[in-house]
Amino acid sequence: MLQYVGHAATTDRLLEVDPEWTWEPVAFDEQGLPAFDQLSGLWIRMTVCGVTRYGYGSANGKKGPDAIKECIGDAIRNAAMRFGVALDLWAKEDISHKEVASPEEIEIVEKKIKQAKTVNGLNKIAASITNMTLDQESLIALRAQYAQRKREIEEQQEIEAEIAQMNAALDVEQTEPEVD
Repeated sequence: MLQYVGHAATTDRLLEVDPEWTWEPVAFDEQGLPAFDQLSGLWIRMTVCGVTRYGYGSANGKKGPDAIKECIGDAIRNAAMRFGVALDLWAKEDISHKEVASPEEIEIVEKKIKQAKTVNGLNKIAASITNMTLDQESLIALRAQYAQRKREIEEQQEIEAEIAQMNAALDVEQTEPEVD
């Protein structure tokens, strides 16, 4: 029996890890539409937790609108596989030997999330999580911690930007000559 991961299941898994994941074609044609290669395949860039990886999709010689949808779905599944989505279904050998991350490993990731100073640094931590096998409860907890820390970092950056603007305005006021 052929095992298969569908577009909906792939999308669901990606949304579990990063609700803001995106994909885009690598190239566009002269009309601004996704450019298909000479084999009618499509290269895409997928970004999950700030990490971008490539994927390729084809419709195996089919034509028309359904072929385009199939090509896009295939490219998304292919790129998602590079993030570990349904990797066991793609593998030619048994890769189910992965153990669920230990509480100590999860604690290390939690500390790294709390210590992250930038969104870019936080995204690198999140990308490393995609290589871990997590139980559902740990995955949900880490996602919540990631989202909370991202909000904190973004709020801190906004405050720092406002302070910099106020300081710049004060510097301008202090350097202007007084008029008698």
